[in-house]
Amino acid sequence: MQTERRTFETRGPVSKDRNYVVPRTAEVADLVERIRKGRYVVIFAPRQTGKTTFFRWALDVLTAEDPTYFPIQLDFETFSNASVEVFYDGLRRRIHEEIIWEFQRRKSPQPPLIE
Repeated sequence: MQTERRTFETRGPVSKDRNYVVPRTAEVADLVERIRKGRYVVIFAPRQTGKTTFFRWALDVLTAEDPTYFPIQLDFETFSNASVEVFYDGLRRRIHEEIIWEFQRRKSPQPPLIE
């Protein structure tokens, strides 16, 4: 039986099962501790260097250890040229979509839909 070989990912999320990854255990633990302390955190690095993957790993640790953490991911780049009205309407909708996604991920009852 032949096993599938892992590859280097050059775009999108990285999977520990499919891709080669560098364990960042100490760095993830540090980020988790900073989040727990309520610290302001900036992850700054060039494109395609694993910022999102690193952040998701930290959120996975947080939610596994304490289910009261309820992370959502927002991308403000899509609102860069939006009017104030479009920005706040889009932001409200994105927050709602992310909350529903997180409930589905946790297989929890969903909140009511917002029109």
